[in-house]
Amino acid sequence: MASQNQIKPSLNVNNNFNSLWVGFAFGAVTASALVFLLGTKKGRDLLKKILDVTDNLQENALFIAEQIEEAFIEKEKNPTIHKEAKPVLGNLLDKMKLLRN
Repeated sequence: MASQNQIKPSLNVNNNFNSLWVGFAFGAVTASALVFLLGTKKGRDLLKKILDVTDNLQENALFIAEQIEEAFIEKEKNPTIHKEAKPVLGNLLDKMKLLRN
């Protein structure tokens, strides 16, 4: 029994040591990102671009969801209108041909 008790404390010390380095690494990465984003001109420009994209993200997502909903409603209204289903690879090859020309 004494040997089992001796093993457990050494495992806890090892886990605490790993947690220390994981926390240190996370803090270093976070601090570096903040210094880059707030301390450099390129970082501020990148931050502005990210904020511009995220400002319109909700509106764009709602617009796309509405279009998908309308497409499903139209498909339910006109079930006889169906395009001949092409395999995905066929569609991909057609698009590649169009881009090449």
